[in-house]
Amino acid sequence: MTGRAAAVMGALGRRPSSLVGSVAVLVMLVVALAAPWLPIPGPNDLDVVNRLKAPGAGHWFGTDDLGRDVLSRVVYGARVSLLVGFLVSGFALVAGGLVGLVGGYYSRLDNVLMRLMDGFMAFPNIVLAILLMAMLGASVTGIVVALGITYAPRMARVVRSAVLVVREATYVESARAIGSTDRSIIARYVTPNCISPIVVQWTFIFAYAILGEASLSFLGIGVPPEVPTWGTILSEGRAYIGRALWMTLFPGLAIFWTVLGLNLLGDGVRDSLDPYMRKAVGL
Repeated sequence: MTGRAAAVMGALGRRPSSLVGSVAVLVMLVVALAAPWLPIPGPNDLDVVNRLKAPGAGHWFGTDDLGRDVLSRVVYGARVSLLVGFLVSGFALVAGGLVGLVGGYYSRLDNVLMRLMDGFMAFPNIVLAILLMAMLGASVTGIVVALGITYAPRMARVVRSAVLVVREATYVESARAIGSTDRSIIARYVTPNCISPIVVQWTFIFAYAILGEASLSFLGIGVPPEVPTWGTILSEGRAYIGRALWMTLFPGLAIFWTVLGLNLLGDGVRDSLDPYMRKAVGL
């Protein structure tokens, strides 16, 4: 671990909210990865005799209208929801990051690329995602591409702003003066100095993607209904909210827990990487 990375990790550990966010995300990640080895039924195992059973021994989160264990569905739903969030944020990082780097560094391409990004951002996120899902079809791949395209402009804007500052720095001018190629300058000087805002924005897009997937699945246009995700569990439970509140309560709490953790972690990373913010909060 480099000295800077160690300093950032130390700063995160000294900030209570960042520590809470890190623990929240880590707990959910461990639960999702360990799902196949946990002593719980399969997410689609039916127990019709015990349908709509309230939380208690044997079914700690209760059962749904088909007798499926809600705890199991929430745990296995975490695997899909977190995977979709990770892939969407990765898609946005690569696509948006490249557009932001090129647009910020090459002034002649900046206007064209940013107007294209503005065109995507002119649509509300959920409307654009629904439109793309209608073309791509309901699948995990479709939802990753749809949400990735939806959130990529956010990343592009953040990266472009950082590049506009870095490209005017003295060390970049010096690299140009000694004959370094644009590719070398971008790889060695520009990109490393844009890491801080990229990492922060990545954590926020991760959270947005989880909410986006839940919204699309709740509307019935996300992943196939046989695949348990937090959004599909909420959608299935809305018809029974008056008599089986646990069907919507626990997946809703899982979304709240994870998104809150990611946002707290993102805030902590931002404050830790920004020297002015570190000084302001005493880190």
